[in-house]
Amino acid sequence: MTCPPAATCTGPHEARPRVAVLMGPSAGSQYVFSRLASEVDLVAVVKQQRPRREVLRAVFRRGKKLRRGYWLDRLLLGAYTKLRLKRQALACSEYREVRAASTFEPDCEVLRVESINDPAVIEVLQKAKPELVVVLGTSIIKEPVLAAAPCFVNLHAGITPMYRGAHGQFWAVLNRDFDNVGVTLHFVDKGIDTGAIVKQGRFAFDPFIDNLLTLLAKSSVAGAALILNWIYDNRANFRASPTLIPPGPSQLHYSPGLSDYRRFEQVARDMLKDRLIKAA
Repeated sequence: MTCPPAATCTGPHEARPRVAVLMGPSAGSQYVFSRLASEVDLVAVVKQQRPRREVLRAVFRRGKKLRRGYWLDRLLLGAYTKLRLKRQALACSEYREVRAASTFEPDCEVLRVESINDPAVIEVLQKAKPELVVVLGTSIIKEPVLAAAPCFVNLHAGITPMYRGAHGQFWAVLNRDFDNVGVTLHFVDKGIDTGAIVKQGRFAFDPFIDNLLTLLAKSSVAGAALILNWIYDNRANFRASPTLIPPGPSQLHYSPGLSDYRRFEQVARDMLKDRLIKAA
C-alpha cells in the first residue's frame, strides 16, 4: 500500500513517527521540510548555513583538483542563473510550487549552525531521541553525529550510485542518460551518497522548459512524495526497510559551471530538433 503524496501517512489512532530534520538552506530542502512537517512529529530541526567565505574557499580548493578556471566558471553560471534561468524556470509548475514554500516556518524550535557536525547537533539529537533523522542538503555528516540517533536517511537529487554528489539529474541529462534522471532516498554512512538505497524515483526531462533550477525543483517535489511514501510503508521499523542494489558504476559529480551548462543547453536543443524531425 502506498500513501498518496498529499495524504496523511498515519491513521487517526496511530502515533506519528518521531522525526528530526537536518537541512541546508536551499529552496528544495525547505520545500521537502514543509511537506514532512505536516505528516510527522517533528522533534528536532537543525538548519545549516555555511559562511559564504567557507563556501568560496571550498570552490577554490575544488577548482585546483578539477580544472583550470573552475571557480570562475561556477561564478559565471551563478550570474547566468540570476539573469536568465530564474525567469525561465517560472514556466515550470514544480518550480513555482517549491518557491511557494520558501516562507514556511515550523512550530518547533530550530537550531541554526554553521557546521552540521557542531557538538550542539549531537546534544539536540540525543535529547530528542528521534526514530528517524531525515537529511536534506547538508554537508557531509561525520560519525559522532551519526551515532546520536538510530537511523539517518538522505534525500539525494540524483540516481545513485551513477550520479553521486551535486546536481545528479543535471549530469544525467548532460550524459544523455535520460532513464536516470531522478531522486534517491538512501541510508547515510560516512561516504558521499554511498549509503544503501531504499527507494528511487525518476521523472522525465522536458527540453522545452527544464533547466538547472527546474530539475532541482522536480527532484524536491518527487523526493517529498518518495520519502513520505517510504515513511508510511516502513513505520514499524525504518532500519528493516529492504534496500536496492542497482547496477552500474559509482561516480561522484560536482556543481557545474557555465561551460557545462552550455553543453546541457545543446542537449536540449538536440532533443527538440529530433522531435521536430520525427513529427515531420
